[in-house]
Amino acid sequence: MLKKVGAAFLAFVLTFACFSPVSSVYAAGVKRNTHFTTTAEMQSKLGKSDPTAWSPVYLTEVENTYWTFADQNALGGTGLSIEMAKNCYRNLEMLLDNGYTMDYQSLSAYCAEYLGKKNGTPDAFYNVLKSCLDNPYLINRPAASVTGTTYNGRDYSKVFDAAFYLANNPDVAASIGNNPPELLRHFVEIGVAEGRAGNAAFNVASYANTLDAQVMNNMLSSAAYKTLGAGAVPPVGKYSYSWANYYGQYLGHYSISAAADSAAASTEGVQASQTAADPSQITDIDTEGPDGAEDNSPAVPKSVMGTYTETSGKSVYTNEPVSQAQANTRPIAVMMPTDKAAQPSYGIGRADILYEIMEEGGISRQMAIIPNWTGMSRIGNLRSCRLYYIYAAKEWDPILIHFGGVAYMKGVINGADMNNLSGTYEYGVGGKAPGAGHFFRTSDRAAPHNAYISAAGIQKAALQQGYSLNLRAGLYNPSHFKFSVGTNDLSQYADAVPASEVDLSEVFPYSHSKLSYNPSDGKYYKSIHGGPQKDAITGAQISFANVIVQNTKWQTMDKKGYLGFSMMDTTEDGYYFTKGKGIHIHWKKTGDYTPTRYYDDAGNEVEMNTGKTYIAIAQKGKNVKYH
Repeated sequence: MLKKVGAAFLAFVLTFACFSPVSSVYAAGVKRNTHFTTTAEMQSKLGKSDPTAWSPVYLTEVENTYWTFADQNALGGTGLSIEMAKNCYRNLEMLLDNGYTMDYQSLSAYCAEYLGKKNGTPDAFYNVLKSCLDNPYLINRPAASVTGTTYNGRDYSKVFDAAFYLANNPDVAASIGNNPPELLRHFVEIGVAEGRAGNAAFNVASYANTLDAQVMNNMLSSAAYKTLGAGAVPPVGKYSYSWANYYGQYLGHYSISAAADSAAASTEGVQASQTAADPSQITDIDTEGPDGAEDNSPAVPKSVMGTYTETSGKSVYTNEPVSQAQANTRPIAVMMPTDKAAQPSYGIGRADILYEIMEEGGISRQMAIIPNWTGMSRIGNLRSCRLYYIYAAKEWDPILIHFGGVAYMKGVINGADMNNLSGTYEYGVGGKAPGAGHFFRTSDRAAPHNAYISAAGIQKAALQQGYSLNLRAGLYNPSHFKFSVGTNDLSQYADAVPASEVDLSEVFPYSHSKLSYNPSDGKYYKSIHGGPQKDAITGAQISFANVIVQNTKWQTMDKKGYLGFSMMDTTEDGYYFTKGKGIHIHWKKTGDYTPTRYYDDAGNEVEMNTGKTYIAIAQKGKNVKYH
């Protein structure tokens, strides 16, 4: 039964039901959760003091993002937790706007099954889940009251036109027909979450981008954030994780800021003077075009943002000379397998940055950041994505190319900022499959090792999805690695160690990834499964000027073995290898689009050598061998 529920669904239910009662009478409104989960409460619930060991099922989707990826020094009573708490209140509003689609029976059956597996002995997880199920608002809920323009008394006429919805959704027309109330019910309960447009006048993606920008500006300028000082974890500059809440804000459904401020200010360890301006009070959202008319641009799921113009003649990825056209083209981030049967991959040799990270099942996967991808007729083969790869990818502002994923990606992969193309449902159990028609399979390998896409397919799919092929202003960062002016042979470090071979067989026990230094050209050549790892296009073994091992906090997320990695952190270490030597380093990443920085033990940013870089995201506690 668990597979029918999903972690995101559990998190959503916990969002509005776990920590406080909810009114059972619709007319009285929903009583909002006025409590943000504190460090002490999490320690009490699980008997563990290490936040990386906490189970995400106790947290709301918003809280889980905060507790998982926030700087460990910022956990607990900070100004940032106030902003997170306020976002939780907005998520509660989804219950009214889009809350009649939950599968209560599946969740109830899973709860009973779980108790049975515990031999009838309830534990902390069962008690929390059962308290959710016993909430009177969830039991025997009446169907929503709907007219041609209102849903539970809320007026949707500004964003919904039944004739438009009927004409632009053939599947809905076939199943519902010309029935305005039922068309509105479908739009509110299903269409909004799927990104369907309700009329020709309102573009929710455009509105969301504008609102999110103002939310971020308010947070960055708030007293709560400024008191955290230099190097503070950036706030979550996002109004909501639900399209429904953007509609609710636009339509004026929400007026909860006073209650939210009052409750958040009383959160343990937070002083009232730290409370930041509540983004939900923003009233000056500009949804008009230059001619003063309301924005009626095409309602694509993820709209094109402003373009960043890169003027440097050096590649941000390798420091090598690059044309202006190439410098301004967004890279692709391609999910590729390490499976022995899937080797070699097409186009992996063009990766200027190559990540390798463990996944469930004791196997690793790769993500290739490829800036120069145009003209390629076959890229892949392609595999599914995991949440932590998205956080690694974002700092390069790429178009993510993958073949599905997992439920933990929901809310991130379908965020307004993410541009992805997927050969199947983007987070495995749901979501869209943007650009799926441009993927193809070949007959030279058996599935699942035969899925590919071409550069022409990427260009066509990006056009259809409204994705920019040029760097996006506000998201692209021109400063990543600090490159050495000359050659950095690490001779300035007295403690540099010989590293003609970097053995990652304990980090990646399936692929046995290994990198061997060739002094004739100064590069590390990668091996996999005991042999050279090659590009299927050129037949050449892939090689790198820089090798980084990034020790990272991790946890097992569920009984299926899915892993989670803390890709944003300021406390972990690793190694940097180049020119046959290695040094101990520390790494820091403080935001989605903020580059990961690498520092030596003296606190100086490591100077990388010109050329490509391989990054092994290692599970903390796994040993790297070098000699």
